[in-house]
Amino acid sequence: MAGDSVATAEWREPALAPLEISAARFAASILLGLVAGLVLQAWTVAFLGRLGPEALYVRAVYTPVGYLVLAVTEGLVVATQVSAGIAAREGRSRDALRSVPTFFAIGAGLLLLQAVVALAAPGPVLTALGVAPDARRTVLVFIVALALTSALGLVPYLGAGVLRGLGHTGPAAWLGVLFTALSITGTAVLHAVTRLGVLAVPIGGLPATVIVGAAVAVVLRRKQVARPVLAGDRAAARELLSLGAPVAGTFLLLSTVTFGYLRVLHGAGPTEVAGFSLGQMVVGLLTVVAIAVGSGAAIAVTLRPGESRRALNHTGLITVLRLSLPPYLLLGAAAFLLREPITEALTTDRAAASVAAGYFAWVGPTLVLFGGTLALLSYLEQIGRAGVAFLLNVVYFAVMLAAAFLIPGPVDARDLAKLMAAGNVIGFISLWFSARHLVLRR
Repeated sequence: MAGDSVATAEWREPALAPLEISAARFAASILLGLVAGLVLQAWTVAFLGRLGPEALYVRAVYTPVGYLVLAVTEGLVVATQVSAGIAAREGRSRDALRSVPTFFAIGAGLLLLQAVVALAAPGPVLTALGVAPDARRTVLVFIVALALTSALGLVPYLGAGVLRGLGHTGPAAWLGVLFTALSITGTAVLHAVTRLGVLAVPIGGLPATVIVGAAVAVVLRRKQVARPVLAGDRAAARELLSLGAPVAGTFLLLSTVTFGYLRVLHGAGPTEVAGFSLGQMVVGLLTVVAIAVGSGAAIAVTLRPGESRRALNHTGLITVLRLSLPPYLLLGAAAFLLREPITEALTTDRAAASVAAGYFAWVGPTLVLFGGTLALLSYLEQIGRAGVAFLLNVVYFAVMLAAAFLIPGPVDARDLAKLMAAGNVIGFISLWFSARHLVLRR
């Protein structure tokens, strides 16, 4: 044990600074791509808002289904990125696409199954979503169209995941920016020409999918990545189960927890719900920094050769904190000190803005710990510990939801904000010690 400790110390000290630099470079590129995705989401909501309240209603009732699509997509992307990174580290960069055909077949199959279920049993599906009678046909067509286009969209998503896994985060990010620009243009032009309404969103993005998919293929070819064999691979299926399924489960867990919090607030009135949801929306936008840091550090660690993966993974863990805590310290201070101007800029409803400001009064000071926690979880997911990260999430959110439902008396947004602030502190401390034990154990 003593010899192992000395070897660990000798390896860690000289490698720490270069690892931080490469992790920060990867994180910056990934953040660019994530911000491009946020711009596309914000533009889509604004586009639907200009179409009228009916279009926004369709988008709102689609949200639970959208979580299913997001879970499938993100699970596949993380699995692809980790698989490509391991291949690069082992000197098999040319074979980085080996698992992709199997990943695509499984992901596309799940999305097509969603479309088939919606078409075969529209009554139960639309009833479960609470769709108004006069909007049922539009919502059904929207669900099916997005499922089909999302299946095709897996091609550029998985290709970009391979690029990030190989360390080519810059090209992957710029391809994400190109996808956003082409999607916005395609949707706007299609609606202007055809007046297609909400269907302009999925259909207008098809040219972007085709163009960026072709561009990803060209970039991969230039990086000397060989074309994969178009056949099923049992090893790839097992890989997806261990790497991608827990990530997908985490997104479904977040959907369930969000629904649970809203159930706790259902008796407080629409203003409390609106203000709380506004606060959560802003925090959700800020998660891109943590995801970028966790992903960047994971890529840097995965690509780095070294006999002691324990020491390397632990160094990466420290790097995640050093890169994530400073920006979230600034973001948390801004959220706390500027809570009223921020919320008033986001909504004209002064009552809801006041509720959201109260949310930031409690959550803002602990946002630094929330960011660190999310970055650590993203890191664990992408160094091959997704299953453990998912179990830690399950335990944490189960405790949080139980505590929320056990709060005595009528619960308002401030009560939940206090609970979430306490959860940020407890969650960070417990996760840090759990993660450290996890990566250092034999």
